[in-house]
Amino acid sequence: MKMKDFTINMTQYHAGDIITGTIVMIGSAEVVVAIGGLKEGVFPKEELDAAFKVGDAILVMVTGKIDDKGCLILTHAGVNKALEDKEKLKNLKVGSTLTFMVNEINGSGLLGNFMGYRVFLPFSQCAPEDFINKETLVNREIDAKVIELNNFKKSIVCSTKLMSNTKIQPVGIGDIISGIVIKLEDRFALILLKNGMKAKISIQDVSYKHLNSVSDVLNLNEEYEFKVLDVNTDYSRISVGLKQLQDNPINELFNSLNMGDVVEGEVVKILPVGAVIKLDNGLTALAVTKENSDRANVATHHLYKLHSRVKGEICYLNRDNHKINILTNKKKDI
Repeated sequence: MKMKDFTINMTQYHAGDIITGTIVMIGSAEVVVAIGGLKEGVFPKEELDAAFKVGDAILVMVTGKIDDKGCLILTHAGVNKALEDKEKLKNLKVGSTLTFMVNEINGSGLLGNFMGYRVFLPFSQCAPEDFINKETLVNREIDAKVIELNNFKKSIVCSTKLMSNTKIQPVGIGDIISGIVIKLEDRFALILLKNGMKAKISIQDVSYKHLNSVSDVLNLNEEYEFKVLDVNTDYSRISVGLKQLQDNPINELFNSLNMGDVVEGEVVKILPVGAVIKLDNGLTALAVTKENSDRANVATHHLYKLHSRVKGEICYLNRDNHKINILTNKKKDI
């Protein structure tokens, strides 16, 4: 083993270590620094300030790499910032304020990094004014307060709500408010509202059309406008809807009907009170048994057969509640 190779292994340096070396040579492309014993390191000449000369002491940072000559590859650029960061980390504790860059969003909150620490900002800890729309969600710098710190795992949980003096604006039934989808399941989605509160939307309130999953309409991390449907007293449960802001296609069908119109359809269900009929236009009507027989107490199945076709005249029409009753040809009880 060569002597230089042996001495390089005598001292263990790690990536990120900041050490003091002595400039021993300034070449055309790189600067050679003595960093202990026979060990040498190099860094690009463009990082060297003109005020430095051979023999001067200089602070350098270890990159963790070795060049083909066996010299440690160093860097001088950014040493001051690294020292500032180390000082910040030394003083980091629960209650400290930090600034981190958001690089990812998941169903629970925002993820980022702070000087080698993994940072998590739960949606529940987001301040109202920090609501972020889909265009600026990622790559945004956020000031937050540390609420959990694990130096062993290098993880931080933080909050912007604790830094905020803004009072959360409550919502009421019927309000229109924007929100971003933070969690998707087949039958429901969780929404982070613009005022910082969480809300839930069920699949039946997403669309007037039949859906297999809420993801047929909603996309994760996208922003939509919702209508508030229900709020409990302490705002711990808020229900919102999307379809309530759209025109119900059934209304158009009901508006095309009038009392006395003749309609046709198929009997799809037999009930004690009457027969449920699926009309050809897609609406559902009820043929009330006692209104369609000359005799009292007649059984519905004596008048109508399942899957048979019937024709009748509209005798009751409620457009607000979407109800239709029809009179079919009256039949004698057998």
